[in-house]
Formats: sequence, structure tokens, C-alpha cells
Amino acid sequence: AEFHTDLYMERKLLNLKADQKVLVIERIRFANDQPVALERTCWPERIGKILIRHDLDGAKFYQILEENGVYLKNANENISALNATLYEADLLGISAGEPLLQMKRLSYGMDGQPIEYTRTKYRSDLYQYKIELHR
Repeated sequence: AEFHTDLYMERKLLNLKADQKVLVIERIRFANDQPVALERTCWPERIGKILIRHDLDGAKFYQILEENGVYLKNANENISALNATLYEADLLGISAGEPLLQMKRLSYGMDGQPIEYTRTKYRSDLYQYKIELHR
């Protein structure tokens, strides 16, 4: 986990000014000791200062935030398909060019301000995204 100031798109999505820092946490997610996803989460510095005090390897971010009085109100997700780069394939134990499912999420706090931007790339052979809809 590192604080960055050079993330133009992420700062824009998080509604931050050019000089504000963003905490970036990159993790490989496993299921049954097998890599299934690459996760990259970006947080404004005010949220990052809370998270950085914890061991983030297996941390549940939202639980940590709630314990510190930060609650999520809503989030928007976008799911698309793309091919794994050589680097991504190496981390996930697959071949370059294999299909991945990409999920992008922008989460908002109770004040309506963005507090998280996450991009997760899932192995499509090991991951399904299920949605239950109600009317």
C-alpha cells in the first residue's frame, strides 16, 4: 500500500484536487490457495490514513472503516470483459490473452462524496458474478 499523487483518473473519480494523495492497495485474491483475482483499490488520503494503520493483506476494508465511523451509502459497479496481459496472466497462473472479467466500483460515503475506486480483474474460468434482482 502506497500513497500516490500521480493518479489523474483516480483523483478525478474520487473528486480530489491535483495535489491530494490517493492510497493505492494492490492485492492478489485467492480461493482454495489458487489466485482468482487482481484487486486494486484507491482511497482518498483521509480514508487511507485509517486503512494504512492495519495489516491489509487479508483485511476487510469496509469493516475497518465502519469501526472508525466511516460508512458506505451506495456504489456503482461496471462489469466488462478484457484479455489478460502477460503480467496479469503471470500473477494469476494463466496464459496471456485469456479472458478476464473486470469489475470497476465507485463507492460513496454517507455525505455523498466518493470514498473508494476499485478495479478487480477476475479469472473468468474460476469466477461467476451473480446478481439477484427484485421488482
